[in-house]
Amino acid sequence: MPFHALKLATFQSGVFICCFLLISSCKEVQADLNFGPPNGLNDRVILIEEFTGIRCVQCPLGAEELDNFQTLYPNNLAIVSLHTGFFAMPEPGKSQYDFRTEDGNALEVLLGAPDNGWPSAIINRKKFEGVTSLHSSRTSWAGHIAQEVALEPAFGLTVGTAWDPATRLLRADVNAVARKNVSGPIRITLMITESGIVDFQKDQRYGEVLEYVHNHVLRDVLSNSVEGDVVASGIVTSGQSIDYAVNYTMPAEWKSEKCEVVAFISDGNTRYIYQAGHAKVE
Repeated sequence: MPFHALKLATFQSGVFICCFLLISSCKEVQADLNFGPPNGLNDRVILIEEFTGIRCVQCPLGAEELDNFQTLYPNNLAIVSLHTGFFAMPEPGKSQYDFRTEDGNALEVLLGAPDNGWPSAIINRKKFEGVTSLHSSRTSWAGHIAQEVALEPAFGLTVGTAWDPATRLLRADVNAVARKNVSGPIRITLMITESGIVDFQKDQRYGEVLEYVHNHVLRDVLSNSVEGDVVASGIVTSGQSIDYAVNYTMPAEWKSEKCEVVAFISDGNTRYIYQAGHAKVE
């Protein structure tokens, strides 16, 4: 069920501070908290946006392949699973949950629906050579992931979280530091996912699986827009630091211990993701 909420996102670059305040049907306002920024820098981390669905019989194979990639690149992947379109429609009498979200549908409109079937993945929002869209078919994931992981990131990025179980208030902080000069506009986007959700799934090997474990399920985009928030409009110079923060009240039905914040910094024009990061809620 949708819940009414409002969210506060802030970011800082040098001495210039901007605040965005957006009222929507699924976010909640909270006072700013002073938990402080995270420390340190990540190595190369890329974002994989998997398009999947509970009616897609091939999608469990895609999920298993992503699990294998996480084993191969344990520190280099952030995964978000978007349940959109026909294949994501709940199965009457069998599905307990509806994994579709307004933000997931908006992202499909923004990025484009899979053009080579499900499962599909968008890797760092990059259009690779020889393809007609941002989407990569499952057979090309390995090569595209290896290609992106090997690149030196234009930004270092850290993600920190602070969680208050009594109020269910989550504070997410992002710090990005440019490692070279980068032309704006620059956006930062924050999302929240939940893993370990047991529910119905169709599988070409096993038929209807009533207790399938769904991971990386997109729950919400925490930024003011699914496109992310503009944190720099001009050139960001090497060594420049950008701070960004969101306060968010999590719904009671989400299991905080299974939730993760995913953040990324991207080109505001092409949408290419310079660097990603992620952190557990608790």
